[in-house]
Amino acid sequence: MLTDIKEIMRLMQDSNYFDAWSHVLLGSDAVENWRLLLEDYENDMAYLALAEQLHLHDVPYVIVSEYIDEFFRYFQDDGQRHAIKNKIAEAYLNKKLIHDKKLITMELSKNLSVLLESKQELINAHLHWMKKFISTVTGVPEYFELDPRKCYVGRWILEEETNIPHILVNQHINLHSMAQSALRMYQQKDYAYFLLLYMDILASSYQIRDSIMNIYFNRRFTSIFKDPLSEQFNYFQLKNDIQSSGSESSILLFNIKEFKKMNLLYGHDVCDKIIRSVADIVSEIEGVTSTYRIYGDEFAIIFPTEYRKNVLDEFKEKLYKYLFDFGKEEMSLSFYGSVATISKHILEYCEYGLMISKHQNGEIIDVSTVDKDVLKKYAREINLSQKLKLAFLDNRIISYYQPIENLHSGEVRKYEVLMRVQDVDKSILSPADFLSVLQDMYLYPEVTKLMIKNSFEFFHDKAVTFSINLSYQDLNNADTKAFIREIIKENPEVASRCIFELLEYDSISNFEDMKLFFDDLHLQGVGLALDDFGVGYSNYETIFQFHIDFIKIDGSLVESIIESEKSKVLVESIMTVAKKIGAEVVVEYVSSEEIYKVVKAMGIDYAQGYYVGKPSSTLAFER
Repeated sequence: MLTDIKEIMRLMQDSNYFDAWSHVLLGSDAVENWRLLLEDYENDMAYLALAEQLHLHDVPYVIVSEYIDEFFRYFQDDGQRHAIKNKIAEAYLNKKLIHDKKLITMELSKNLSVLLESKQELINAHLHWMKKFISTVTGVPEYFELDPRKCYVGRWILEEETNIPHILVNQHINLHSMAQSALRMYQQKDYAYFLLLYMDILASSYQIRDSIMNIYFNRRFTSIFKDPLSEQFNYFQLKNDIQSSGSESSILLFNIKEFKKMNLLYGHDVCDKIIRSVADIVSEIEGVTSTYRIYGDEFAIIFPTEYRKNVLDEFKEKLYKYLFDFGKEEMSLSFYGSVATISKHILEYCEYGLMISKHQNGEIIDVSTVDKDVLKKYAREINLSQKLKLAFLDNRIISYYQPIENLHSGEVRKYEVLMRVQDVDKSILSPADFLSVLQDMYLYPEVTKLMIKNSFEFFHDKAVTFSINLSYQDLNNADTKAFIREIIKENPEVASRCIFELLEYDSISNFEDMKLFFDDLHLQGVGLALDDFGVGYSNYETIFQFHIDFIKIDGSLVESIIESEKSKVLVESIMTVAKKIGAEVVVEYVSSEEIYKVVKAMGIDYAQGYYVGKPSSTLAFER
């Protein structure tokens, strides 16, 4: 094993990704730590030793997390990845929380400038709040307000209302939401997720403090319309200038790709210099009349509409090729951007344009060419992705169960597990409302694992069969497959009653890998079903590749089975194929007594649909 670990370290060294901390992460001590951990996952001393090294050398936890993920990509055994990450996070956390509390205490002991002295309590309010948060987590509870409207800064925001940037208000509200979720994570001993949230909470506390300080510097020193860091105009001036401008002027809104990570990796002092450099470069572009730093890493420039092409060309030429000073190295930056002629609601449209730019690898989006319905769609998706993130952290992604009747016996001994999201107002969202957005989020694999875990726990003591949907995206994720193997290994009796319903099988290209995976599950008693069967040749190809236990006929055929003789013929032909391969047939969308009687008379094995029973959060139902 020692040789294997050394080889993995060599491969990781070649990638240069961890070069800045290679002496800690990839050295001989790291090899020895991994050897100890892989030989004994419960070796607490190894975790403490590793955490001591990481913290001593100021390795950011986000890098530690990436490092663990990269190690397991080469090690090819994901079974213990999260457990190890969680243990390291716990050990790392013990060091970091004490260290951070000391730093905050030192920061609070400093005197602010005379200009800000009268606002010292307000400016430091979030650091006091953060200090109490850390004390509570480390076992010395101190009261701190979790309601964003009632804390010191929240009351100040309500009083100032019109004079506070909207983005600062959102950051304040999100900080409190993250804190509530983080505390739940900590109580559940999910230290890996807690630590990632904690890093955001800590960074946000300092950023909010800096923002409040900047606001009062603006008011008391340079004026409300200047950003003291970049020495350019700010959000307030931008709003004024937009109101006094017309279609003869255009605006380019842009921000720096992954700037938040840079702050974590290189520190605020280095990144503050980057902010100033970016502002200086764009202000010198020929044709630019005004430059603005809106907030954080977000900027805007205004220029005559007739110069748009020249300004955009020079923007790309100067910014994209410029090597910025990161201390020990120089690097170029990437940007997201959107441009538009000034009109009503221009900032909102440009913000949506930035979201589109992120989906299109940083291409500068001309908002005027984007259909307004598309902009509204992105706006909805932005809001929905935030909802889904909070729903996941708040345990509001829940399971519903739809009964499946055995048409030969009339019994219900089978259920399909369906994902639902409970919104903050207690309303229930179905997959049609959120699934396409969720599948594009980094959370998606974690949600899949959550659904599988909850299903195994729910059906542990229930003598019924249950099915869980898996998409090709799930099956193409090594971490998800490793999780499935592990939970089946730990719960053999429950696994024998589990069926995985394969979706999007027409997208499968690596049949050999999938076949090995499902053959392995089949040997352990897990069933396999093909969902929405009956459309396209590739469905039949899948039958011949995999050992199929159930075929679920496409709902469009079932809905039209009474009126369409062709649909009935197709269903009968599928039944013939199913019988030949030893699979049972399930029909969905059985929505009426008439359809129910027809499919039962045809000899179909199982029926599912609203006539049989609607999805519910419990197994109790009556037809």
